[in-house]
Amino acid sequence: MTDPKSDAGIMYPNQQSNSDPGKWRIELRYLPIAHRGHAFLALVDDKGDIAGELHGLACSKHAPMKPSRDPMKIGVDGSDLVATHFEGRRYGGKRISTVGSGSREEMERLWADGIEAAEAINSKKFDYKAHDPAYEFGGDGGQIRNSNSVAFTLGQAMGLDLSGAMRDAEMTRTFSGRDRDLLDPKYQRYVAPPMFPVTNAP
Repeated sequence: MTDPKSDAGIMYPNQQSNSDPGKWRIELRYLPIAHRGHAFLALVDDKGDIAGELHGLACSKHAPMKPSRDPMKIGVDGSDLVATHFEGRRYGGKRISTVGSGSREEMERLWADGIEAAEAINSKKFDYKAHDPAYEFGGDGGQIRNSNSVAFTLGQAMGLDLSGAMRDAEMTRTFSGRDRDLLDPKYQRYVAPPMFPVTNAP
């Protein structure tokens, strides 16, 4: 992966105007889910059109393995956590802020790093964990590992400050599962309990 910090002039403060003539950009976006949210990244061209989206999605373990698996409407604990790349606009969502800006070549190079990181996430075959009730009372979310964990991991791989963007927008608590780098060798992975636990073992 390239080191975005070595490319002077690419990165800008989190809060930028939605219009940046002549620039391509990477935006942190989200879909509202009740009082929480599903964070994802969007590659936006110099005309303001979405050229691609990177998402973390919950997929059934029984679904055929393919590059773009159909997500579950409601992610359940123990399903597959899949990092997925869509060409063009898929969900759109609401913009939080621009987290990277530069020429088309610079942004496409960063985007390629994100796709590479998505493939690395998928190779680890993570179990999905949607939520933890303690999060509603101010906890850190325990073992939550969801779409927001994927978004944060992709941001880390691309050198983008998603935590800062959420903080600046005063939306930190909106995204449970954030600030978890799934590709950190020290990350302790969640393993879903078996659906039908053995109760008669000797």
